[in-house]
Amino acid sequence: MKPFIGTPTDYSEKKHWLAKPENPDKPVDVIYLYPSCCLDKKAGVICPVDNKRMVRGARRNFAQQALVFKPMANIFAPFWRQVNAGKLPDMRFDEIDRAEWAEPRTDVYAALDYYFKYLNQGRPFFLAGHSQGSRLCYMVLSEYMKAHPENYANMIAAYCLGDALTKTYLEENPHVKAAQAEDDVGVVISWNTEGPANQGKPSLVVAPGAVAINPLNWKTDDTPAAAGQNLGSYKPFILIPRLRKLPVNADAVIDPQRGTVIVNEPRLRRCAITKMPGFKKMESVFGPASYHTCDYSFFYLNIRENARRRIDAWFAMRDKRNG
Repeated sequence: MKPFIGTPTDYSEKKHWLAKPENPDKPVDVIYLYPSCCLDKKAGVICPVDNKRMVRGARRNFAQQALVFKPMANIFAPFWRQVNAGKLPDMRFDEIDRAEWAEPRTDVYAALDYYFKYLNQGRPFFLAGHSQGSRLCYMVLSEYMKAHPENYANMIAAYCLGDALTKTYLEENPHVKAAQAEDDVGVVISWNTEGPANQGKPSLVVAPGAVAINPLNWKTDDTPAAAGQNLGSYKPFILIPRLRKLPVNADAVIDPQRGTVIVNEPRLRRCAITKMPGFKKMESVFGPASYHTCDYSFFYLNIRENARRRIDAWFAMRDKRNG
């Protein structure tokens, strides 16, 4: 593996865990990596692990995203140093990538080392992330899991939402497989949610050769899924840790050229990231019609049901293998 940059955070300390169940009572775990939560222009490019704004944002996103898995899994979530989102508009995409391979990678790998040694106890698990958290999940899959196949063998799936899974990445990492159906296991589930007006616009989280799976019909082609297939859409509240039911559910269709999930429902345009408090200047980063903060919430209940299906499929596969 590449050399590590900086001293890793000490994950034997409880304060460095956003979530660490004392008595895990479910047969499955989720390891959750939160998205960019540090919006602190006074901080440096790498946000300290105890930055108050990041900690608040991590707790909010945990409540809005990770808790989708709560009915069926024990959720573990480390605090980790990350690239300061307040600096993103002034950084080139390659600068952001280099920064993520520095202290953020060091911390996430250290957290995984501690988790697998002291916390996992052999349970199957999901990886789950969003945005910058998903980008770290891709690093974990390509490098950490390749070096630890005994852990990778127990991964049910990885929900890497809000950052592109690309054909190039899959070619360079043949041990990583993109999801093709609603119940395949050991795979990566990925999408970026946009409105039609984002087509042709640059976005930090959309890359050439991106692939996606439709979170409503679980197809990888451009078969559209109507809003009636959505079990429940929510709007994430940026300033408070809760979800509110939207009056209309999101539809979904894959744009095969862009590799994103397009939501055409016009009444959801107010949910674009540029309409969210604190994100109005992010058009240069995500485009004018990105639903980046809604990658989980637009398809919330479908994600929950899908996780249940993949858990059942994983245990059925294990039982068959064990005879």
